[in-house]
Amino acid sequence: MPDGTGTQPPGEDDLDRMLRELSERMASEAKRRAKADKKQARKQARTQPAPSAGAGWRGGYSGDEAADEQRRQDRRTRRHRALGTSVTVAILVLAGGGVAVYQHLSQTTAGGPNDAQVVTNGPKPTSSETAAPIAPSLSGPPADPFAGTPAQAWADGAAGIVVPKATAAGPFSASQVALAYQTVRKLLIAQNLDHTTLLGGSPTAFANLLVPSQRSQFVAGLDKTGLKSGRVQSTRAWLASFAPGTAALIGGVIKVHGTMSARASTEDGNPVLDIDVNYRIVYPVEPPRAPQDWMRIVGQDIGSIEFGNWQGGGGAFEPWVLTNLAEAGNRCDASDGFIHPDYPTSTPDKIQPSGPTVNPYDLKDVPTGKSCQPTSGT
Repeated sequence: MPDGTGTQPPGEDDLDRMLRELSERMASEAKRRAKADKKQARKQARTQPAPSAGAGWRGGYSGDEAADEQRRQDRRTRRHRALGTSVTVAILVLAGGGVAVYQHLSQTTAGGPNDAQVVTNGPKPTSSETAAPIAPSLSGPPADPFAGTPAQAWADGAAGIVVPKATAAGPFSASQVALAYQTVRKLLIAQNLDHTTLLGGSPTAFANLLVPSQRSQFVAGLDKTGLKSGRVQSTRAWLASFAPGTAALIGGVIKVHGTMSARASTEDGNPVLDIDVNYRIVYPVEPPRAPQDWMRIVGQDIGSIEFGNWQGGGGAFEPWVLTNLAEAGNRCDASDGFIHPDYPTSTPDKIQPSGPTVNPYDLKDVPTGKSCQPTSGT
């Protein structure tokens, strides 16, 4: 049947041929971009030293610029793929019969991994970590486990994540900055304060705040273990999560202190809004059935969350997380992304901290990212 313009729409064979040709062109372009991205990633890796095992305070990876750059490269690759898909769909719609082709492409696209179940990857806690013998003469934690530390005066939980007054930053309006601040606050809460995640459960609260491409990357990496080029491979290290069965939170209070601020930057010639964060989070914990071995874990969440159009097409204002976490009081030999508290009666750490001592409560005292460093005053 004519389409109203006096011309006959392409037949089924024509659509198949058009789709094949466009797919071949898109695949060729994707290979070219992937090759260029891989070349750039290799160049970046040559210019930035890789941190050693357990980099950070004790088991974290703060200051890992190479890892941040890799996450940016992943974002660029996925964005290029999304842009290529958007262009293909637009051309097919103009050619006629586009709805049927778009539905076909959607049905053949695999969904993201399922993160609904509890993740228990990595080394299991040793008996000394989970069931240290109780000495009747020793008492448990004090009524205020933060007494005598700077955290005693800090805010409780989410109240410590204060959103600044929003002002324009470069081409970004005050309202856009305000929206970014609120999104960052939600991400920080999900990263560091979600109860299910803290106790080693499924980090759904954090995953659901990520854009689809980074969410898929995050979920796919949760079950990884070990190190690669000196870096922890599990994306569980993107958030605070105690190894299942190793820790019980003492009381109902977690202390939080830090700052966030906005600045404008560019990437590939496009404007990007960076929200820089620097927070300390203090968790009082004890091993199961051994309250006398209680301790404080001081976490660091530092880096940036960038806002821009990462999916391609539509101009969405979306976050991409580039923050790094490290914990004072974590075992240096942990390599599964979980926090393994170094309790007084734990088995000896296979990797000893080295380098300058870090004050974990000081926002200005940042780990080098090149070794597992000793800390003071936890």
